[in-house]
Amino acid sequence: MTNAIDATTALECSYETLAKVVANLGPDQLGAPTCCPEWDVRGLLNHILGGAIMYTLVNAGHEAGEDAGDVIGDDPIHALAVTSAANVASWRQPGALDGDRAYPWGTFPARAGLVINVGEVALHAWDVARATGQSADIDRDVAKVIYDFYRRIPMERMRSTGVYGPEINVAETAPIQQRLLGFLGRL
Repeated sequence: MTNAIDATTALECSYETLAKVVANLGPDQLGAPTCCPEWDVRGLLNHILGGAIMYTLVNAGHEAGEDAGDVIGDDPIHALAVTSAANVASWRQPGALDGDRAYPWGTFPARAGLVINVGEVALHAWDVARATGQSADIDRDVAKVIYDFYRRIPMERMRSTGVYGPEINVAETAPIQQRLLGFLGRL
């Protein structure tokens, strides 16, 4: 059984995992393919950090898209440290979990936006780890936060647009990471 953590702590934990993965990347691995066909490792890291910048700006009341260009530049470790710190801080501000947030794909309660943010970081950290031959683990508590969220919402649209694949049957007794990955069609 895992201990419950709040979604902001889950986001912070997800970035810590991603930082370990990025710290172990070799420069030749940035061009490696990922399970996300539209992105190699560099592209996927830019997608993760572009999303982080978007969430940070939206939390500050600005409109923003997910594509922020080449965010990682020549120093992915530094780019991740700066961007993730700002992103986590934006969710820790007074009132950050109140009201709705407008993202390019729709308007959601802030708390839902936070968990979507967690899922993006945690799942794509897993993707980058797998693409580069590293240990691909999602913290159990983080996986539970994401799994509990997605199990409560309709998934048809996200599956039909390719955001997530069809559900892969996994036993309810399987570890939470396996259940999450199976539910999101990622195994």
